[in-house]
Amino acid sequence: MAISGIYAIGNLQPCSRLGTFGSAFCCSEWGYPPIGIYFADCPSSGHDMLCLDYRRCGETGDPRVVHVDQELNDKITNIADNVESAIRGIELAETVD
Repeated sequence: MAISGIYAIGNLQPCSRLGTFGSAFCCSEWGYPPIGIYFADCPSSGHDMLCLDYRRCGETGDPRVVHVDQELNDKITNIADNVESAIRGIELAETVD
């Protein structure tokens, strides 16, 4: 799974979590399912993103990290069971074939 950018936290940057092009925009304008917080773009130019999925744990739990692919009818694929596992699994592009 490749990512091209990670959104900022807050509302000062346009693509930050609460900014003009944050999670609410992804759901209302681009039609992503409202399952949590969209936080990373993929190199597909907006057709898939990574999301903190709060459906199982609620607002105060530890969310799963999922990939949502619009080109596959919003297919949701689990990337990691929590944020820590997702971060530990990050590899630089130079190290991946």
